[in-house]
Amino acid sequence: MNTAKILRALANGINPDTGELLTHSSVAHTPEMIRMLFALSDELMGQPEKNKKTKLSPLEREQKNIAEGKPAKSYFPWAEEEKKQLEKEYAAGKAVEQLSAGLGRSVRAVAIQLEKMGLITAEQLIGYS
Repeated sequence: MNTAKILRALANGINPDTGELLTHSSVAHTPEMIRMLFALSDELMGQPEKNKKTKLSPLEREQKNIAEGKPAKSYFPWAEEEKKQLEKEYAAGKAVEQLSAGLGRSVRAVAIQLEKMGLITAEQLIGYS
């Protein structure tokens, strides 16, 4: 139960934990407290929930990465087409640095993918750390 609903339940004279009515001797039964609880509840209900991040589109994520000085495709999953392109260009003799620039990935990300594909060894991967 969120805070606004808890306050509204108290203002209505209901224990939010048990659902039972509060005793008449409860401080929540005074007119001032009831008004204050309803006002607080209304105030909280009018506010948007915090900590909700807006989901960026792939293009917006790329632009954000570039603005932060990262390669455009940082933290993007590898598409099958990209993997095929990487394999083809690596087999053609392109350097990892050239591949990273062309794919919008970091040198390390390209090296890790090459190692996953079995095109370089773990020892070679360490050289790109």
